[in-house]
Amino acid sequence: MAFALRDLGVRIEVVEEELFPERECKTEAEAEAIRVGNRAAAAGFRAVERILRGAKIEGRRLRHNGRVVTSEYVQRAIGVACLEKGAVATQPIVAGGDQACDPHCRGNGPLRPHELIIVDIFPRVMKTGYHGDMTRTYLKGHPSEAQKALYETVFTAEQWALGEHRSRKSGAGIYDGVVKRFEDAGYRTGRDNGVPVGFIHGLGHGLGLDVHEAPRVNRKGSRLRSGQVITVEPGLYYPGLGGVRVEDVVRVTGKGPEMLSKHPYRWRIR
Repeated sequence: MAFALRDLGVRIEVVEEELFPERECKTEAEAEAIRVGNRAAAAGFRAVERILRGAKIEGRRLRHNGRVVTSEYVQRAIGVACLEKGAVATQPIVAGGDQACDPHCRGNGPLRPHELIIVDIFPRVMKTGYHGDMTRTYLKGHPSEAQKALYETVFTAEQWALGEHRSRKSGAGIYDGVVKRFEDAGYRTGRDNGVPVGFIHGLGHGLGLDVHEAPRVNRKGSRLRSGQVITVEPGLYYPGLGGVRVEDVVRVTGKGPEMLSKHPYRWRIR
């Protein structure tokens, strides 16, 4: 399109930053639309929890209503729950065990008892086009001490980072604070046999009409501005142990974060 316009004599200038930078800061109405999206995500989590609570442990499998519990089975339940709230949840992540150690793996096949399961739901509200984006981690059965420690480390880092999201705070500084917390707890980031392990992604991103918008909160993150809506989603991933990610959404203000997501953090389901 750009080349065709140029050939017609139109002067073209390439913009290297966001095409619509005004989208970065949300109005009250936009913030409410995102809050509605996260209510749909919360309905999805409730559906997940109902399945896991009702599931029976049979050896290395879970069975619910006579069916083996798979990632696909849970993903369908999430889709129905979000639709009932007026939102479409495309490609929710339900990944257990080592699958959860790849943050972009949707998950497939049977979910195992006593393994960590990451559930990431980012529905789009049909009426407004705005998204929610939340993540919770679950375990059906009995966690090991190592799994408990991993979850507690990620959860406490997320709660700390949520409180740091206020205007003029350095995004890179918040990210570095999470990295330090993980390292102080003994969780290193690097590669094992060529596989990335530890805290292998950014801390958060903007959310709105797209699931991923400006700004980014990572090692190069800029200072935060009032009105930005940002996910806060630290995670740790170690094949053989599993992965944990916990994610909420905040709107940045001068007084501190305004929470745009709400759902309990109960992760152990017997």
